[in-house]
Amino acid sequence: MRVVLIVAAAAAVAAVLSTARPAGAVIRCGTVSVRELGVPQPVVYRVRIVTGRVSCRTARRVLGLFLQKSMSPRGWFCARGHASQNQKWAAACGTRAGALVRAYRR
Repeated sequence: MRVVLIVAAAAAVAAVLSTARPAGAVIRCGTVSVRELGVPQPVVYRVRIVTGRVSCRTARRVLGLFLQKSMSPRGWFCARGHASQNQKWAAACGTRAGALVRAYRR
């Protein structure tokens, strides 16, 4: 019985290590739709995880809340991008732990 548990634990550790993304790899998390004031159709943004360990679900939730209400969720700091500063992203949110997620307008 112990051998089976040890083998299962080793397989789980190997699976986690093999799914680690390479340094600098961006994770694509789909899109988030936001209703903006004065715009009849929802605006769609592409969501990307740039750095850190965060789920796509969390990235979409954080950016969606910020884009909709201009409010950073607890533990996050968010800012809007500016074309005048050559920023291609519409919004970016980060944590002290090093997570960075961005939204790009479609």
